[in-house]
Amino acid sequence: MKVQSYIILLCVTALMTACSTPKNFNYMQDLTNGQEIISLKDGTIRLQPKDQIMVLVKSKDPVMSSLFNKGVTTSLKAGQTEGNIYTTGYTLAPDGSIDFPVLGTINLKGLSRYEAEQAIQSKLREEQLKDANVTVEYMNLSYTVMGEVKEPGVYPIQKDAVTLLEALGQAGDISVYGKRDSVMVVRELGGTRKAYILNLNSAKDLLSSEAYNIQQNDIIYVKANDVKARQSMASGNETRSISFWLSLASVLTTIAVLVFK
Repeated sequence: MKVQSYIILLCVTALMTACSTPKNFNYMQDLTNGQEIISLKDGTIRLQPKDQIMVLVKSKDPVMSSLFNKGVTTSLKAGQTEGNIYTTGYTLAPDGSIDFPVLGTINLKGLSRYEAEQAIQSKLREEQLKDANVTVEYMNLSYTVMGEVKEPGVYPIQKDAVTLLEALGQAGDISVYGKRDSVMVVRELGGTRKAYILNLNSAKDLLSSEAYNIQQNDIIYVKANDVKARQSMASGNETRSISFWLSLASVLTTIAVLVFK
């Protein structure tokens, strides 16, 4: 009788284990209610060679402003500017500089968007336009999301800092078939590429990673879990399903025989 009870216990344990929820499914499982999180990483987007930006100069004198607005078509009426059409921008040279009208070469490599605005504005106010106000906008900055997400693709960067969680959210989040404990970010650094592996189950690992904040041209790849890998095999999922139910029927039959014997 003890042997029968032991066998039944093993069968029930096996069934409960097979039907349990995976422990690596939820994000940042190590966080507790009210826990404070301090991130020491600066995630601000910094301009790099080949980045394309739009620079808009404004002042009380629209005629003078138009001299510095590359690719901006304006129409004047009663001393006021109407309708701006942005057609082209500035592409940073290999050394990170742009050739700005009248002012000449201005190096913007490594600057944030705000710092780039201040650098151009200061030069304009010192040399040409005392009341100049400068706005810098990104034109071609983007990141790529691939793998097991709902909407893979190339997404534009439209603000000064983007986290990995925001990037995955833009792509519709990781699907049920994606591995959350080994998300890969591939980043270009000075002509070479570096791979980061992030565990989204752990807030400590995620928030301390250099790749928590996305940079332009990053490639985010979400690996497929074992379930999806089996589905890639011919009839793999159907075979597993049939074998599972046959095994379950066999276990239940064994339990019934032992109980009612």
